[in-house]
Amino acid sequence: MDSTQVPINIFQLLSTTTCQDIEDFIKDINASDYEPKNLTRNEYIASFRPLHCEPTPYLGIQGFKKWAVTGITIFFLLFGLIGNSLSATIMFRRSRRGLSSYFYLAFLAIIDICILYTSCILFLFEVAFNYRPQLKSNFLCHFTFYIQHLFTYISAWLTVAVTFERFMVVRFPFQSIRICRMRVAYSIVFTIFFFFSIYTSHCLFTTELTTINLQTDDGFHPNFFICDLIHHTYLLSFLDLCFYSLLPSICILIFNILIILTMFHAIKKRREFLQVNSFISTRNKNQNKTVSFNRTQFFRSRSVGKFPAVKDEP
Repeated sequence: MDSTQVPINIFQLLSTTTCQDIEDFIKDINASDYEPKNLTRNEYIASFRPLHCEPTPYLGIQGFKKWAVTGITIFFLLFGLIGNSLSATIMFRRSRRGLSSYFYLAFLAIIDICILYTSCILFLFEVAFNYRPQLKSNFLCHFTFYIQHLFTYISAWLTVAVTFERFMVVRFPFQSIRICRMRVAYSIVFTIFFFFSIYTSHCLFTTELTTINLQTDDGFHPNFFICDLIHHTYLLSFLDLCFYSLLPSICILIFNILIILTMFHAIKKRREFLQVNSFISTRNKNQNKTVSFNRTQFFRSRSVGKFPAVKDEP
């Protein structure tokens, strides 16, 4: 192949590829590609790399947008802590009366606080200070990934537990007395916590610090450090989607639909019962009126027979 044809073919190829493909192509460049042209490696790369694929430092959100996002995040952290703390205090006090649904809601408020301060605070550090502690070591990467996913799973399935209990109370009020107990609530919460603690432990083996080529509106950022899954990525991502979003959403939707149908059925039965009672009371009133009228007529006839009318003498 003629050497004059190589740049043209390269430019034609690069015009239809992404920055990721270009970086992969750059890794395979040999000295024989640029030394005959009296160019250094960097000069040769710069001669065909598009401007939007030039490496730039990753600075995150900058300027007014940065401080606006920081303020909103701090607002959520402060008021989320205050609101969930008050909710947990009130719900725990009510759960002492033996109401298990309040125990679920109190524990859910605590888990929501944990989610706020394991996810939002890391986001705040990254936005405000461009500091990502989870990237300091593989241990911190594993730990933060584990904690964040564990709390999100528990939060989702506690909501399912509350919804299921409300369904049992509405649909089977007498049988729910045996289910809606504090002992059962303790067992369910422990089971949820234990199961997802075991399941999420895969993060200790499947996550690791890795680098990617990140393309944003601010430019191209090669070798960008992230903490993410590196083993069985598609399978674990699908399971995470099911456990965190898909299955809880389906369960909550089904239980809420059943609750609504049960309420409509109860309203219909109540209307029918009221109509029957109204009909019976109306009929009884009519019968009472008839009996009263007949009794009045009877007494009148008896009084006429007992005291006959006296005729006037001429």
